Amino acid sequence: MNKFLQAVIGLAVAIAPLTSSPALAQAEEIVIPAIAAMSGPVAVTGQDAQKGIAVALEHINADGGVAGRPLKIQLYDTQGNPGVVRQVMERLTRLERAPIILGCEISAGTSAAAQFAEQARVPYLNSSAVSAELLERGYKWYFSDQITADSEASTVVSFLEHLMTQGDVVPALLYEDSPRGAGTIERIEVLLEERGIEIAASAPYSRSDRNLLPPVKRVQTSGANVVIWAGYTEDVVTGLQAMQQLDFKPYIVGIGGGPGDVRIPQLVDRGFIEDVNLTTVDYFNPDMDRAQRFVKSYEEEHGIVPSSYASMCYRGAYTLKAALEKTLEAGQDLTTENLRAAILEIDIPGDQLISPFSRIKFDEHGRNVGSQNLIAQWKEGGTKKVTVWPPEVAVEDPNPLN
Repeated sequence: MNKFLQAVIGLAVAIAPLTSSPALAQAEEIVIPAIAAMSGPVAVTGQDAQKGIAVALEHINADGGVAGRPLKIQLYDTQGNPGVVRQVMERLTRLERAPIILGCEISAGTSAAAQFAEQARVPYLNSSAVSAELLERGYKWYFSDQITADSEASTVVSFLEHLMTQGDVVPALLYEDSPRGAGTIERIEVLLEERGIEIAASAPYSRSDRNLLPPVKRVQTSGANVVIWAGYTEDVVTGLQAMQQLDFKPYIVGIGGGPGDVRIPQLVDRGFIEDVNLTTVDYFNPDMDRAQRFVKSYEEEHGIVPSSYASMCYRGAYTLKAALEKTLEAGQDLTTENLRAAILEIDIPGDQLISPFSRIKFDEHGRNVGSQNLIAQWKEGGTKKVTVWPPEVAVEDPNPLN
Protein backbone atom coordinates (compact mmCIF):
# COMPACT_ATOMS: atom_id res chain seq x y z
CA MET A 1 0.00 0.00 0.00
CA ASN A 2 1.42 3.44 -0.88
CA LYS A 3 2.05 5.95 1.91
CA PHE A 4 -0.73 8.29 0.76
CA LEU A 5 -3.36 5.57 0.81
CA GLN A 6 -2.04 4.35 4.13
CA ALA A 7 -2.56 7.85 5.54
CA VAL A 8 -6.07 8.05 4.12
CA ILE A 9 -7.14 4.72 5.56
CA GLY A 10 -5.71 5.81 8.89
CA LEU A 11 -8.24 8.62 9.00
CA ALA A 12 -11.05 6.32 10.04
CA VAL A 13 -13.37 6.59 13.01
CA ALA A 14 -15.13 3.59 14.46
CA ILE A 15 -18.59 4.61 15.67
CA ALA A 16 -19.99 1.97 17.99
CA PRO A 17 -21.97 3.15 21.02
CA LEU A 18 -21.95 0.94 24.07
CA THR A 19 -25.03 -1.17 24.64
CA SER A 20 -26.62 -1.85 28.02
CA SER A 21 -27.99 -5.22 26.83
CA PRO A 22 -25.76 -8.15 27.90
CA ALA A 23 -27.21 -10.38 25.16
CA LEU A 24 -26.57 -7.77 22.48
CA ALA A 25 -23.06 -7.13 23.78
CA GLN A 26 -22.22 -10.84 23.43
CA ALA A 27 -23.66 -11.19 19.92
CA GLU A 28 -21.43 -10.99 16.84
CA GLU A 29 -20.91 -7.38 15.82
CA ILE A 30 -21.80 -6.18 12.32
CA VAL A 31 -19.21 -3.72 11.01
CA ILE A 32 -20.04 -1.63 7.94
CA PRO A 33 -17.87 1.12 6.38
CA ALA A 34 -19.08 4.62 5.52
CA ILE A 35 -17.34 7.47 3.73
CA ALA A 36 -17.58 11.22 4.34
CA ALA A 37 -15.56 14.43 4.01
CA MET A 38 -14.42 14.93 7.60
CA SER A 39 -11.58 17.26 6.64
CA GLY A 40 -10.99 19.74 3.83
CA PRO A 41 -13.17 22.61 2.58
CA VAL A 42 -16.51 20.90 3.29
CA ALA A 43 -15.47 19.16 6.50
CA VAL A 44 -18.58 20.34 8.34
CA THR A 45 -20.69 17.94 6.24
CA GLY A 46 -18.73 14.86 7.29
CA GLN A 47 -18.21 15.95 10.89
CA ASP A 48 -21.94 16.46 11.33
CA ALA A 49 -22.68 13.18 9.57
CA GLN A 50 -20.36 11.46 12.03
CA LYS A 51 -22.35 12.90 14.93
CA GLY A 52 -25.63 11.86 13.33
CA ILE A 53 -24.40 8.30 12.80
CA ALA A 54 -23.30 8.11 16.44
CA VAL A 55 -26.81 9.04 17.63
CA ALA A 56 -28.37 6.57 15.18
CA LEU A 57 -26.18 3.74 16.47
CA GLU A 58 -27.00 4.68 20.04
CA HIS A 59 -30.71 4.36 19.21
CA ILE A 60 -30.40 1.26 17.00
CA ASN A 61 -28.34 -0.67 19.52
CA ALA A 62 -30.50 0.47 22.45
CA ASP A 63 -33.49 -0.92 20.55
CA GLY A 64 -31.94 -4.35 20.04
CA GLY A 65 -29.47 -3.82 17.24
CA VAL A 66 -29.84 -5.52 13.86
CA ALA A 67 -31.62 -8.84 14.25
CA GLY A 68 -30.18 -9.05 17.76
CA ARG A 69 -26.63 -8.09 16.75
CA PRO A 70 -24.86 -4.79 17.57
CA LEU A 71 -24.06 -2.50 14.66
CA LYS A 72 -20.81 -0.55 14.24
CA ILE A 73 -20.08 1.88 11.42
CA GLN A 74 -16.47 2.62 10.48
CA LEU A 75 -16.32 6.10 8.96
CA TYR A 76 -13.51 6.95 6.51
CA ASP A 77 -12.41 10.49 5.67
CA THR A 78 -12.32 11.34 1.96
CA GLN A 79 -11.66 15.10 2.29
CA GLY A 80 -14.46 15.50 -0.29
CA ASN A 81 -11.81 14.75 -2.92
CA PRO A 82 -12.84 12.36 -5.76
CA GLY A 83 -9.25 11.07 -6.02
CA VAL A 84 -9.19 10.16 -2.34
CA VAL A 85 -12.69 8.68 -2.66
CA ARG A 86 -11.49 6.29 -5.36
CA GLN A 87 -8.54 5.14 -3.26
CA VAL A 88 -10.70 4.58 -0.19
CA MET A 89 -13.30 2.70 -2.26
CA GLU A 90 -10.57 0.48 -3.73
CA ARG A 91 -9.39 -0.37 -0.25
CA LEU A 92 -12.90 -1.11 1.03
CA THR A 93 -14.12 -3.15 -1.93
CA ARG A 94 -11.03 -5.03 -3.07
CA LEU A 95 -9.03 -5.49 0.11
CA GLU A 96 -11.59 -5.27 2.92
CA ARG A 97 -14.34 -6.84 0.77
CA ALA A 98 -17.06 -4.74 2.34
CA PRO A 99 -20.53 -6.17 1.54
CA ILE A 100 -22.11 -2.69 1.41
CA ILE A 101 -20.89 0.91 1.84
CA LEU A 102 -22.83 3.81 3.35
CA GLY A 103 -22.22 7.18 1.70
CA CYS A 104 -22.31 10.47 3.62
CA GLU A 105 -20.33 12.12 0.85
CA ILE A 106 -20.78 15.31 -1.20
CA SER A 107 -21.95 14.99 -4.81
CA ALA A 108 -18.50 15.18 -6.44
CA GLY A 109 -17.18 12.40 -4.22
CA THR A 110 -20.37 10.38 -4.55
CA SER A 111 -20.02 10.37 -8.33
CA ALA A 112 -16.59 8.75 -8.00
CA ALA A 113 -17.81 6.32 -5.32
CA ALA A 114 -20.86 5.24 -7.33
CA GLN A 115 -18.75 4.56 -10.41
CA PHE A 116 -16.29 2.47 -8.41
CA ALA A 117 -19.07 0.57 -6.63
CA GLU A 118 -20.64 -0.29 -9.99
CA GLN A 119 -17.37 -1.73 -11.26
CA ALA A 120 -16.80 -3.66 -8.02
CA ARG A 121 -20.46 -4.81 -7.83
CA VAL A 122 -20.87 -3.63 -4.24
CA PRO A 123 -24.02 -1.81 -3.08
CA TYR A 124 -23.37 1.87 -2.39
CA LEU A 125 -26.11 3.44 -0.28
CA ASN A 126 -26.06 7.23 -0.64
CA SER A 127 -27.74 9.27 2.09
CA SER A 128 -26.13 12.62 1.36
CA ALA A 129 -25.57 13.67 -2.26
CA VAL A 130 -28.60 15.01 -4.14
CA SER A 131 -27.28 14.68 -7.69
CA ALA A 132 -30.09 13.37 -9.90
CA GLU A 133 -27.63 12.72 -12.73
CA LEU A 134 -26.19 9.71 -10.90
CA LEU A 135 -29.59 8.03 -11.01
CA GLU A 136 -29.68 8.46 -14.78
CA ARG A 137 -26.52 6.47 -15.50
CA GLY A 138 -28.20 3.06 -15.39
CA TYR A 139 -26.23 1.90 -12.34
CA LYS A 140 -27.39 -1.34 -10.69
CA TRP A 141 -25.39 -0.99 -7.46
CA TYR A 142 -26.08 2.65 -6.58
CA PHE A 143 -29.02 3.49 -4.31
CA SER A 144 -29.97 6.89 -2.90
CA ASP A 145 -32.46 7.36 -0.08
CA GLN A 146 -31.80 11.12 -0.34
CA ILE A 147 -33.80 13.78 -2.17
CA THR A 148 -32.59 14.70 -5.66
CA ALA A 149 -31.89 17.92 -7.50
CA ASP A 150 -35.12 17.31 -9.45
CA SER A 151 -37.27 17.46 -6.34
CA GLU A 152 -35.34 20.47 -5.03
CA ALA A 153 -35.89 22.34 -8.29
CA SER A 154 -39.63 21.70 -8.36
CA THR A 155 -39.96 22.82 -4.73
CA VAL A 156 -38.02 26.02 -5.41
CA VAL A 157 -40.17 26.89 -8.40
CA SER A 158 -43.45 26.18 -6.59
CA PHE A 159 -42.33 28.49 -3.78
CA LEU A 160 -41.27 31.14 -6.29
CA GLU A 161 -44.74 30.96 -7.85
CA HIS A 162 -46.20 31.52 -4.38
CA LEU A 163 -44.09 34.69 -4.00
CA MET A 164 -45.23 35.85 -7.45
CA THR A 165 -48.80 36.06 -6.16
CA GLN A 166 -47.60 38.82 -3.82
CA GLY A 167 -45.85 41.08 -6.34
CA ASP A 168 -43.26 41.30 -9.10
CA VAL A 169 -40.48 38.73 -8.75
CA VAL A 170 -37.13 39.28 -10.47
CA PRO A 171 -35.08 36.12 -9.79
CA ALA A 172 -31.32 35.65 -10.03
CA LEU A 173 -29.20 32.52 -9.56
CA LEU A 174 -26.19 32.31 -7.24
CA TYR A 175 -24.45 28.96 -6.83
CA GLU A 176 -21.23 27.08 -6.20
CA ASP A 177 -20.14 25.36 -9.38
CA SER A 178 -19.69 21.75 -8.22
CA PRO A 179 -22.08 19.03 -9.48
CA ARG A 180 -24.19 19.64 -6.38
CA GLY A 181 -24.84 23.36 -6.88
CA ALA A 182 -24.69 23.53 -10.67
CA GLY A 183 -26.80 20.39 -11.10
CA THR A 184 -29.71 21.76 -9.09
CA ILE A 185 -29.50 25.19 -10.71
CA GLU A 186 -29.57 23.67 -14.21
CA ARG A 187 -32.84 21.95 -13.38
CA ILE A 188 -34.28 25.16 -11.94
CA GLU A 189 -33.32 27.02 -15.13
CA VAL A 190 -35.25 24.47 -17.21
CA LEU A 191 -38.38 24.83 -15.07
CA LEU A 192 -38.22 28.62 -15.08
CA GLU A 193 -37.84 28.66 -18.87
CA GLU A 194 -40.84 26.35 -19.24
CA ARG A 195 -42.89 28.85 -17.22
CA GLY A 196 -41.61 31.86 -19.11
CA ILE A 197 -39.90 33.33 -16.03
CA GLU A 198 -36.87 35.39 -17.03
CA ILE A 199 -33.66 35.13 -14.98
CA ALA A 200 -32.00 38.47 -14.25
CA ALA A 201 -28.50 37.03 -13.64
CA SER A 202 -26.68 33.73 -13.17
CA ALA A 203 -23.55 33.92 -11.00
CA PRO A 204 -21.53 30.75 -10.36
CA TYR A 205 -18.46 30.63 -8.11
CA SER A 206 -15.98 28.09 -6.78
CA ARG A 207 -16.73 26.82 -3.28
CA SER A 208 -13.05 27.34 -2.43
CA ASP A 209 -13.39 31.07 -3.24
CA ARG A 210 -13.65 33.04 -0.02
CA ASN A 211 -14.24 36.39 -1.75
CA LEU A 212 -17.81 36.40 -3.04
CA LEU A 213 -18.14 40.15 -3.54
CA PRO A 214 -17.83 39.87 -7.38
CA PRO A 215 -20.65 37.33 -7.95
CA VAL A 216 -22.87 38.97 -5.31
CA LYS A 217 -22.29 42.39 -6.90
CA ARG A 218 -23.21 40.92 -10.29
CA VAL A 219 -26.51 39.69 -8.87
CA GLN A 220 -27.18 43.01 -7.14
CA THR A 221 -26.63 45.10 -10.27
CA SER A 222 -29.04 42.87 -12.22
CA GLY A 223 -31.95 44.33 -10.27
CA ALA A 224 -32.96 40.97 -8.78
CA ASN A 225 -35.19 41.01 -5.71
CA VAL A 226 -35.18 37.21 -5.19
CA VAL A 227 -31.96 35.18 -5.14
CA ILE A 228 -32.06 31.40 -5.60
CA TRP A 229 -28.84 30.25 -3.92
CA ALA A 230 -27.24 26.80 -3.81
CA GLY A 231 -24.25 26.65 -1.51
CA TYR A 232 -22.40 25.03 1.37
CA THR A 233 -22.08 26.57 4.83
CA GLU A 234 -18.70 28.24 4.35
CA ASP A 235 -19.57 29.99 1.09
CA VAL A 236 -23.07 30.96 2.25
CA VAL A 237 -21.58 32.69 5.29
CA THR A 238 -19.09 34.52 3.07
CA GLY A 239 -21.81 35.46 0.59
CA LEU A 240 -24.16 36.79 3.27
CA GLN A 241 -21.33 38.92 4.65
CA ALA A 242 -20.73 40.26 1.13
CA MET A 243 -24.43 41.11 0.76
CA GLN A 244 -24.40 42.94 4.06
CA GLN A 245 -21.29 44.87 3.02
CA LEU A 246 -23.05 45.88 -0.21
CA ASP A 247 -26.34 46.62 1.60
CA PHE A 248 -28.05 44.15 -0.74
CA LYS A 249 -31.20 42.64 0.80
CA PRO A 250 -32.99 40.31 -1.62
CA TYR A 251 -35.43 37.59 -0.59
CA ILE A 252 -33.15 34.52 -0.46
CA VAL A 253 -34.43 31.07 -1.41
CA GLY A 254 -31.54 28.81 -0.46
CA ILE A 255 -30.91 25.19 -1.32
CA GLY A 256 -29.38 22.48 0.86
CA GLY A 257 -27.65 22.45 4.22
CA GLY A 258 -25.68 25.70 3.75
CA PRO A 259 -28.43 28.33 4.07
CA GLY A 260 -30.13 26.21 6.71
CA ASP A 261 -27.07 25.31 8.78
CA VAL A 262 -27.90 25.65 12.48
CA ARG A 263 -24.64 27.58 12.99
CA ILE A 264 -25.70 30.43 10.68
CA PRO A 265 -27.01 32.67 13.53
CA GLN A 266 -23.60 32.43 15.24
CA LEU A 267 -21.68 33.21 12.03
CA VAL A 268 -23.77 35.97 10.42
CA ASP A 269 -25.52 39.06 11.81
CA ARG A 270 -28.95 37.83 12.92
CA GLY A 271 -30.68 41.04 11.96
CA PHE A 272 -29.39 40.65 8.42
CA ILE A 273 -30.61 37.02 8.30
CA GLU A 274 -34.08 38.36 9.01
CA ASP A 275 -33.68 41.23 6.51
CA VAL A 276 -33.12 38.78 3.63
CA ASN A 277 -35.85 36.33 4.74
CA LEU A 278 -33.23 33.57 4.59
CA THR A 279 -35.06 30.45 3.47
CA THR A 280 -33.81 26.98 2.60
CA VAL A 281 -35.14 24.03 0.62
CA ASP A 282 -34.16 21.05 2.69
CA TYR A 283 -34.80 17.44 3.69
CA PHE A 284 -34.88 17.99 7.46
CA ASN A 285 -35.89 20.57 10.04
CA PRO A 286 -35.66 20.17 13.83
CA ASP A 287 -39.27 21.31 14.43
CA MET A 288 -40.73 18.14 12.87
CA ASP A 289 -42.63 16.02 15.42
CA ARG A 290 -41.34 12.73 14.00
CA ALA A 291 -37.71 13.88 14.48
CA GLN A 292 -37.88 14.68 18.19
CA ARG A 293 -36.11 11.58 19.54
CA PHE A 294 -33.13 12.35 17.30
CA VAL A 295 -33.23 16.10 18.00
CA LYS A 296 -33.34 15.69 21.79
CA SER A 297 -30.52 13.12 21.88
CA TYR A 298 -28.35 15.23 19.60
CA GLU A 299 -29.00 18.42 21.53
CA GLU A 300 -28.19 16.73 24.85
CA GLU A 301 -24.89 15.49 23.42
CA HIS A 302 -23.77 18.58 21.47
CA GLY A 303 -25.67 21.52 22.95
CA ILE A 304 -27.17 22.50 19.59
CA VAL A 305 -30.01 21.23 17.42
CA PRO A 306 -28.85 18.94 14.59
CA SER A 307 -28.10 20.29 11.12
CA SER A 308 -29.42 18.74 7.93
CA TYR A 309 -25.94 17.27 7.46
CA ALA A 310 -26.30 15.47 10.80
CA SER A 311 -29.73 14.16 9.87
CA MET A 312 -28.76 12.63 6.53
CA CYS A 313 -26.69 9.74 7.81
CA TYR A 314 -28.81 9.25 10.91
CA ARG A 315 -31.50 8.40 8.36
CA GLY A 316 -28.97 6.45 6.27
CA ALA A 317 -28.01 4.25 9.22
CA TYR A 318 -31.65 3.18 9.53
CA THR A 319 -31.90 2.44 5.80
CA LEU A 320 -28.74 0.36 6.16
CA LYS A 321 -30.25 -1.39 9.19
CA ALA A 322 -33.35 -2.31 7.16
CA ALA A 323 -31.25 -3.93 4.43
CA LEU A 324 -29.08 -5.84 6.90
CA GLU A 325 -32.12 -6.98 8.88
CA LYS A 326 -34.03 -8.20 5.81
CA THR A 327 -31.03 -10.26 4.75
CA LEU A 328 -30.42 -11.82 8.17
CA GLU A 329 -34.08 -12.51 8.88
CA ALA A 330 -34.27 -14.37 5.57
CA GLY A 331 -31.50 -16.63 6.87
CA GLN A 332 -29.01 -15.31 4.31
CA ASP A 333 -25.39 -14.27 4.61
CA LEU A 334 -24.47 -10.60 4.33
CA THR A 335 -23.14 -10.78 0.79
CA THR A 336 -23.19 -8.05 -1.84
CA GLU A 337 -25.81 -9.86 -3.93
CA ASN A 338 -28.10 -10.58 -0.97
CA LEU A 339 -27.86 -7.00 0.31
CA ARG A 340 -28.60 -5.56 -3.12
CA ALA A 341 -31.74 -7.69 -3.30
CA ALA A 342 -32.73 -6.66 0.22
CA ILE A 343 -32.37 -2.95 -0.60
CA LEU A 344 -34.87 -3.36 -3.44
CA GLU A 345 -37.37 -4.82 -0.95
CA ILE A 346 -37.10 -2.01 1.62
CA ASP A 347 -40.29 -0.08 2.37
CA ILE A 348 -39.97 2.12 5.47
CA PRO A 349 -43.12 4.20 6.18
CA GLY A 350 -42.81 7.93 6.71
CA ASP A 351 -43.88 7.88 10.35
CA GLN A 352 -40.68 5.94 11.12
CA LEU A 353 -38.46 8.59 9.54
CA ILE A 354 -37.02 11.90 10.78
CA SER A 355 -37.50 13.57 7.38
CA PRO A 356 -40.62 14.80 5.53
CA PHE A 357 -40.40 11.74 3.26
CA SER A 358 -43.55 9.71 2.69
CA ARG A 359 -41.44 6.54 2.80
CA ILE A 360 -38.12 4.99 1.79
CA LYS A 361 -38.67 2.66 -1.13
CA PHE A 362 -36.37 2.21 -4.12
CA ASP A 363 -37.27 1.84 -7.77
CA GLU A 364 -35.20 -0.15 -10.27
CA HIS A 365 -32.96 2.89 -10.85
CA GLY A 366 -32.01 3.18 -7.17
CA ARG A 367 -34.16 6.27 -6.58
CA ASN A 368 -36.14 6.67 -3.37
CA VAL A 369 -39.67 7.21 -4.68
CA GLY A 370 -40.82 8.51 -1.28
CA SER A 371 -38.38 11.41 -0.91
CA GLN A 372 -39.77 14.94 -0.72
CA ASN A 373 -38.65 18.38 0.40
CA LEU A 374 -39.70 20.99 2.88
CA ILE A 375 -38.83 24.69 3.05
CA ALA A 376 -37.65 26.22 6.32
CA GLN A 377 -37.20 29.91 7.05
CA TRP A 378 -35.18 31.71 9.69
CA LYS A 379 -37.56 33.53 12.04
CA GLU A 380 -37.64 34.93 15.59
CA GLY A 381 -34.95 37.50 14.89
CA GLY A 382 -32.99 35.13 12.67
CA THR A 383 -32.48 32.61 15.46
CA LYS A 384 -34.82 29.73 14.67
CA LYS A 385 -35.67 27.76 11.53
CA VAL A 386 -39.39 27.16 11.04
CA THR A 387 -40.98 24.89 8.44
CA VAL A 388 -43.06 27.12 6.14
CA TRP A 389 -43.65 25.11 2.94
CA PRO A 390 -45.40 23.19 1.52
CA PRO A 391 -48.65 24.14 3.28
CA GLU A 392 -49.43 20.55 4.31
CA VAL A 393 -46.32 20.34 6.52
CA ALA A 394 -45.86 24.03 7.38
CA VAL A 395 -45.69 25.10 11.02
CA GLU A 396 -46.02 28.80 10.11
CA ASP A 397 -46.63 30.86 6.96
CA PRO A 398 -43.56 32.08 5.05
CA ASN A 399 -42.62 35.74 5.27
CA PRO A 400 -44.21 37.81 2.49
CA LEU A 401 -42.28 39.26 -0.42
CA ASN A 402 -40.90 42.65 0.65
